[in-house]
Amino acid sequence: MNFLTLNTASILMAGLLFFAMPSASTFAQSVAVITHKSSSAQNLEADKILDIYTLNTRNWADGSKITVFEVKGDSPVKSRFYAALNTAFSEMQKLWLKKQFSGKGLPPTAVNSEQELLEKVANTPGAIAYVNAENVNKNVKVLATIK
Repeated sequence: MNFLTLNTASILMAGLLFFAMPSASTFAQSVAVITHKSSSAQNLEADKILDIYTLNTRNWADGSKITVFEVKGDSPVKSRFYAALNTAFSEMQKLWLKKQFSGKGLPPTAVNSEQELLEKVANTPGAIAYVNAENVNKNVKVLATIK
């Protein structure tokens, strides 16, 4: 009887652990921070990316203007991106509004999809955005990969 109880408990625990564990595909989904292919910018650390998205840094090191793009609505890639920057999207929105009303910057340009982000970045020198790493194509340059 003890053997059966222990076995049943072990099976139940293993099942609970299996369903509670994130899938391999969850771990594999990385976020790529991308820019225009002609950008002189190289690998960026999270603090530099945060400075750009908080509108504290408005120009690249070569003096060219940074154009920040954002995807509209809620999405897993947006959640992973802002989590990696240790901030909430709602806090960023508040910050952008303050900067806009004080004349210190405009919020990122919001587009409808990751595909549109890729197109905008590919066609806008100085642009920056984030997409699922698996969606990156040869028309953009990767500045950072967030896992």
